Amino acid sequence: MWCVIQVSVGKEREICEECKKLIDGSVLSRAFVPLTVRLRKYKSEWRKVRLPLYPGYVFLVTEEAEALDLALSKVPGFHKLLKAGRDILCLSAEEQMFLEKICDGDMVADLSVGYKDGDKIYITSGPLVGLEGSIVRIDRHKRIATVNVTIFGRVTPTTMGLEVMNKVSDV
Repeated sequence: MWCVIQVSVGKEREICEECKKLIDGSVLSRAFVPLTVRLRKYKSEWRKVRLPLYPGYVFLVTEEAEALDLALSKVPGFHKLLKAGRDILCLSAEEQMFLEKICDGDMVADLSVGYKDGDKIYITSGPLVGLEGSIVRIDRHKRIATVNVTIFGRVTPTTMGLEVMNKVSDV
């Protein structure tokens, strides 16, 4: 099961490492922060940076959600395990498959590349291939796309890197 904890934004990687150190391997199989590759401009030069795909969240893989809930009390800085009432919320199989589809083995969603033809966007490479219909906003200046995906049991806007290479127009 993939469970999710909420942490302070900017502390995701630090708390992920604390979870790996402080929680027993029999309870916690894996802890990770899904990342996305985006382009940022520094001193007139575009550079690739890795940012959390879901800021403020750390993903934990376990077979014993109740034991994980108890073990998290050892981790300083963690806010809460996502729950619905008293029930621990775990990602559904579809949500897990979506994350595994857009991310590589290290849980990093690479930069997508595409082009625009009129009002239509075509993604030629990257994790957004096939998700063109889910794109709700493209910011060509910041080189990002906002995609509506179902995760955490609800539709969540997710920002990913998108390089729009050229604009094709009808002549």
